[in-house]
Amino acid sequence: MSNRSTKKASIVVAMAAILLVTLIVLLTQPGSTMRKQSNNIQLEPSEKATLKQLQEQGIKYFIDNQLPNGLVLDRQANMGTPTFNGWISTSATGMGFMAIAIASSPDHHMLTHAQAVARIRKGIQTSLKLHSDHGLMPHFLDATTMKPIGQDNISTIDSGWLIAGALLSAEYLDDDGLRALADKLYQRVDWAYWGTQTPDGIQLAMGADATGKKLPVQYDRYDSEAAVLYMLAFGADNGTNIPAENWFKLSLKPGVVAGIQVTNYDLGLFAFQFGGSLIDYNRLPLHGMPDLNREHNKAALANFAACREASKQYKTFERYWGLSAGDGPPDAPGGADVYRVYAPQEIDGTAHITASLASIEQVPELVLGNIKAAEAETQLKAHGRYGYSNINVDKNWVSHDVVGIDIGAAVMALENELYKQRMRTVWHKTAVMQRALRRLKAVK
Repeated sequence: MSNRSTKKASIVVAMAAILLVTLIVLLTQPGSTMRKQSNNIQLEPSEKATLKQLQEQGIKYFIDNQLPNGLVLDRQANMGTPTFNGWISTSATGMGFMAIAIASSPDHHMLTHAQAVARIRKGIQTSLKLHSDHGLMPHFLDATTMKPIGQDNISTIDSGWLIAGALLSAEYLDDDGLRALADKLYQRVDWAYWGTQTPDGIQLAMGADATGKKLPVQYDRYDSEAAVLYMLAFGADNGTNIPAENWFKLSLKPGVVAGIQVTNYDLGLFAFQFGGSLIDYNRLPLHGMPDLNREHNKAALANFAACREASKQYKTFERYWGLSAGDGPPDAPGGADVYRVYAPQEIDGTAHITASLASIEQVPELVLGNIKAAEAETQLKAHGRYGYSNINVDKNWVSHDVVGIDIGAAVMALENELYKQRMRTVWHKTAVMQRALRRLKAVK
């Protein structure tokens, strides 16, 4: 590395350290949250344009990869020729419903209202025909046979996102026909069946295996990916709802990441970002539970800090940040990319730029820094047709594919940032969230 390059890298690291200290000071002020701070930041017109472009590239993923039956492929090539890997994801389909609804808004003009309604209607109709157990569906399906693939023959979280996507898109588009179809998909779920009694209350099982036996693990934590799933279970009006008091019995796993105390120290960006894109945690009663806005903000900040701390070992983190479940480099030269559960404790020099976009409200300065680093990259081109591939500078690698749920999380977060929390506003208008909120507030 030349002296000029070394000096430039040192300046970047120093500036990042100064920014990190500033953000920690802001975050630790009494009563403050980074979301409130981010809403006070006036984005430059060029920054807004960049974010909108990235969002629309993400929306295009769902338009391009929605099959004729209305369901959405799990992943797609971000560089080179598009491929057909034959795996459908129910969670990506639910996020796809949301993205397709967004595509028809006057702010985007990517689809007409009628086109969006027709696409989502087809997807819900197909979903109603899928293999199901007590109303819930598989995570992955073979796109040709429509049979389940993988160990989670039934997945509560992926089914939850499919149902939430149907309900929200119907509300977003204000279409009574879609509302009726989405409600039919929702009403057939037996939430009580999927609840498991534990010493800490009723918790939702993660799914069932191919024999129909429920998986012996539950969603037991506040900052998990399952916050929206719990709202669906609390808000059910078919007589199978789980009592809302169980929300306040979920657990935490506190720890320290890069000097920052967080409630779930072992989770990457993937786990805690999703729920906050739909749920306005400021409207939920606390009853002794932590301020989830604040914890999500701290988690995003800690994720950044962990990456910068690891820059002593990995060159990637001198410029980039973002630890999240997703693709990483092959185990051997010439091999396929490997999906790994990256988190602050699981690092190999891979940064997930697209996953960081879902933290745009929490740490906008840091997300914009990630974008600027990617656009200034001269050797590894990570910006593809649907946004950013994952990157590992140390291994001279960028991921071949992007994954639908990562793209979906980014699309939702960018819609909130650019258009005044639009996704949360629409979600809170749905009948299910209104019932869930009333029941949560009624808990003594």
